[in-house]
Amino acid sequence: MQRLSLLAAALACILSTSAWSGSFTVGVEATDYLPIYKGDAGGYTGYARELLDAFAAKSGHTFTYKPMPVARLFNEFAVQKSLDFKFPDNAYWGGDAKKGVSVVYSKGLIAVTEGLMVLPANKGNTSVAKIATIRGFTPYSYLDQINAKKITVSEVNTPDAALNMAEAGRVDGVYMAQITASYILAEVMKKPGVLVFADKLPSSKNDFSLSTIGHPEVIKQMDEFLSKEKDTVARLKAKYKIVE
Repeated sequence: MQRLSLLAAALACILSTSAWSGSFTVGVEATDYLPIYKGDAGGYTGYARELLDAFAAKSGHTFTYKPMPVARLFNEFAVQKSLDFKFPDNAYWGGDAKKGVSVVYSKGLIAVTEGLMVLPANKGNTSVAKIATIRGFTPYSYLDQINAKKITVSEVNTPDAALNMAEAGRVDGVYMAQITASYILAEVMKKPGVLVFADKLPSSKNDFSLSTIGHPEVIKQMDEFLSKEKDTVARLKAKYKIVE
């Protein structure tokens, strides 16, 4: 009887462990949004990749990252349900694709301020007529004005292409994360300060979360990781010079 009890206990332990660890596919955006992330045919890099990898290692999981365009990513995740997780995500994003789907979100892996990057001479402007953004992104702070045809939007494939449009005066501003725009201007385009954040125009601060439809238990683990591993989070933010 004692052997049977020990065997049952061991089996329960194995089952419990297998329920909390596994190999998962994470759908990510195929765009350059460094220092937060960069996804392309060459892989996935940046702060988010390192933080997700740290969580996976701590929890016994294996993550495989699958970069794809934003619109396709929403479809694969919420409609086709071919992905275990999506990053980044937010409860306010992709409402049409997620309609009728129960999505579970983690705490924010990072809080990102998004708004318009403009020419320094236009920093004090309180209205705009033309803006650019990365294809698939939604400028939520300006959505009412866009729907009312008061603002037109040009979508481009890369953030540096959008920033170039603003520098050339082809649009009034670029809707983007402030930290990403500053990084690309300085590190990629080698033109730091050529555009500045328009703090008098509408902006928003959003959590970039990990989301899932089928694995809420892993989201719970992620939340626990973010609470307990604050030193890891702080170290990675410092490495990528991220200030929220």
